[in-house]
Amino acid sequence: MKSMKNLAEGLGRPMVWVVGVQKRFGLPVLESYSEGYESFLRKILHLRVLGMSEETLREFWAIERKLIEVLHLDPQTSRTWMVDACAYPSDPDRRLLLSNIDLGFPLPATDLQIGLNFAASSPELFAGRDMGEDALRLISDYRTRLTGIRSSVASESRILRKALRWEKSLGLAQTPFTGKYECPEGKMNPMDCSGESC
Repeated sequence: MKSMKNLAEGLGRPMVWVVGVQKRFGLPVLESYSEGYESFLRKILHLRVLGMSEETLREFWAIERKLIEVLHLDPQTSRTWMVDACAYPSDPDRRLLLSNIDLGFPLPATDLQIGLNFAASSPELFAGRDMGEDALRLISDYRTRLTGIRSSVASESRILRKALRWEKSLGLAQTPFTGKYECPEGKMNPMDCSGESC
């Protein structure tokens, strides 16, 4: 478990960035943070670096959360249930991109038997046909958006690799991240920084 300060340092971002993501993605603010919580934030960071807009990611997160709810995949065993699975190895065919929750079926599957509850622990079935149609619509929407994200990331990663090769020609010394935050506004505490130039 990590404190907010250690979490921010591990991500290489100021605490104000972490607080902003927590607020905009509806994540709980805690005294200490799990490996899964950090992994979720790292996914958001990496996807942003790879060119995904935060708006796109927030919309995708909303679809993913709704899909989790409709398929009864939300164990709600902790305040951070929506990111706890991020600590487990990912499987792009069965696990959701951001939460890393196991769907219980392969994502590329085009058929879904309406009326099934994919939560292993709950015997409750969907309320009816409308719920099943909602699940199919959400899965289709999720797949479409996931395909777009994968395509954008693949394109941006090619550009990023070229930029990193070019960066070597600048003769910059590789310096490891020290974990110390330096605010462009000269504030000592990142929580005092407006975040506009961070």
